[in-house]
Amino acid sequence: MVSMNMWGFTPEFLKTLEEGFKEFFEKEVPANPLKAEYLIPTFIGELLSEGKMSVKVLRTNDTWYGMTYKEDVVAVKESFSKMLENGTYKGDLFSDL
Repeated sequence: MVSMNMWGFTPEFLKTLEEGFKEFFEKEVPANPLKAEYLIPTFIGELLSEGKMSVKVLRTNDTWYGMTYKEDVVAVKESFSKMLENGTYKGDLFSDL
């Protein structure tokens, strides 16, 4: 499962997410097994509109990098190279662990 958003869920909420996935798998996958997507933001939106949950949005000034298409790779690689050059990231991200 992949989400292009960053979510932080409590362990209790993962049960709700799993229940939603079961429903999705029973209804959506049989109708279109090759293209069906369990869209976490859509599921969260439904729960929000039903008043079943709340979310906290954390703001950031960082840049978002999209990799939807293969043509996006060059620009993202260049951006990451610049971050390495200016010291935003170290070449070995895990060297201090």
